[in-house]
Amino acid sequence: MLSDEDPRVEYLGTNPPVDLPILFLIFISFITHSLIFYLLPSSLTPYIKSYIISTIHACVCVISVCIFYIRSSIDLTQVNRILGGGVKGTNDETMTYNICYTSGYFFYDLLVLLYFKSVRTRSALIHHIIILIAGISGVYTHVAHASHFLMLAEELSTIPLNFKTIYHERPNIRDFFARLFVLTFFLSRLIYGSIICSYTFRAVPKFIQMASNLGDTTSILFVMGQVLLFILTRILHLYWTVLIIRKMNAELRHNK
Repeated sequence: MLSDEDPRVEYLGTNPPVDLPILFLIFISFITHSLIFYLLPSSLTPYIKSYIISTIHACVCVISVCIFYIRSSIDLTQVNRILGGGVKGTNDETMTYNICYTSGYFFYDLLVLLYFKSVRTRSALIHHIIILIAGISGVYTHVAHASHFLMLAEELSTIPLNFKTIYHERPNIRDFFARLFVLTFFLSRLIYGSIICSYTFRAVPKFIQMASNLGDTTSILFVMGQVLLFILTRILHLYWTVLIIRKMNAELRHNK
């Protein structure tokens, strides 16, 4: 944690605390998700197991962000609360726990993707690697840490997507969740995610100016790296959008 006297607090914030056992929290999350995967009935395929655990993770992420919005005073224009790590003495302090939880999950899921071909997709691998690099580097450098937490609400669309797959043998339920997935994907990953990204990108010039005034070139490099990672996630989401639209068009032609 940066001290209140450190001038970098104005753009980096004070979170997370320096004594927080970040690696331990990530490890506990990794072990927990791995144990759940192992303890799920062997009658379930690795494919279905991964989707069940993914749903649990997505629910935790969405609920955590919703609680944060309800209990906190939000100021997305304050540099250290959108492009920094947040401010101590506020609910911003809970962000790191959620990022560590998510990082542990993505480490677990990355191993599942690599080990089981039935679960693996190239876009999922790319997504997991980007998220892990962005999230963990943000925790240790303070840069974009708050944005990473707020972006966890994008996992809303993961919930109906997973249920669509889990209930693939029940057409009525599958079709309901398929439509719900399309709706939540556009609401969470395209609209909500773009709003958070826009506030993040708007804070970049001020962040760079404040860091430049202090000769903090390291933070400037880190923020440019985070901007690149954010752009890559937007490109990936646009790619998924194209796939969704193509599939919808194919289904419409088939129904005709």
